[in-house]
Amino acid sequence: MQSERPTRSITDILSALTIAVLFLVILLLVVFTASSYHHGAAYQAANDNQRVVCSYVATSIKDNNGGEVTPMIFGGYPGVVIEDGDTGFAHKIYMKDGALLEEFAKADAAIDPNTANKIGETSVFNVRYITDTLLEIETDKGASYVQVMK
Repeated sequence: MQSERPTRSITDILSALTIAVLFLVILLLVVFTASSYHHGAAYQAANDNQRVVCSYVATSIKDNNGGEVTPMIFGGYPGVVIEDGDTGFAHKIYMKDGALLEEFAKADAAIDPNTANKIGETSVFNVRYITDTLLEIETDKGASYVQVMK
């Protein structure tokens, strides 16, 4: 008695190949989609960071309650001082090593990056007056403008 070997027809082989190709296509689609999502999320996070940086600085300047707003260089770091009226304190915002930092301290006190709060990241931070009351805030994603009440 001989055992019969099952024979594979061409249809069985083509079916197996079709399933293997479909599995490979689905796997490649999943990998491509995950990679695209990762890049999109990273871009959105960077964009959100820049919006936060510009918006935060602009809002801080707008809410200064009539105090003096002065662009300055703090020990080689570009920044802005927003004086708090007659209290003798000031909100100091400056860039150091790609990070935008803020402090609230005596107006005449030196900055202390070790105790400052990080607002966000930027490679460019320049603040300057365009007119007597129009302030330009420039970051690596562009410029914003704030009307300063004097």
